[in-house]
Amino acid sequence: MKLYSFLLCILFALLATLASAQPVNDKRGLGALVGSIIHGVATLFDPVREGGSQGACGPFATKHSHIVALNAHDYGDLNKKSHWCGKKIKIMYKERTTVATITDACPGCDAGCLDLTQAVWDELGEDPKVGRLRVKWAPCDSC
Repeated sequence: MKLYSFLLCILFALLATLASAQPVNDKRGLGALVGSIIHGVATLFDPVREGGSQGACGPFATKHSHIVALNAHDYGDLNKKSHWCGKKIKIMYKERTTVATITDACPGCDAGCLDLTQAVWDELGEDPKVGRLRVKWAPCDSC
């Protein structure tokens, strides 16, 4: 009877482990990310003063544009147009959410991180003097 109870406990422990397992996401593959939430740090940038008004994806932008620059790890080859270019993402900070379009790359940003224009930053409701925000973001096909 003790062996039966022991095996039953092991079985329940294994089932609990499987039920709480999370899939590993390849942050470079957009298909693997749809529905996933990425945690990172957001910083503020002015496209005209930092890198030029034309982003890595092509379109011209200003601090009033509702765009973001994606970190180099997720963007991929900085000498090419990324599959992320033109994709909309939902960005979440505290109780606020906004949507922006990826139109640039941020070579100095760590994996998972974003560079936000003033327009996107303002949507998140934080003072620019803060400098860095812990955000969550996800690709958003239906935004």
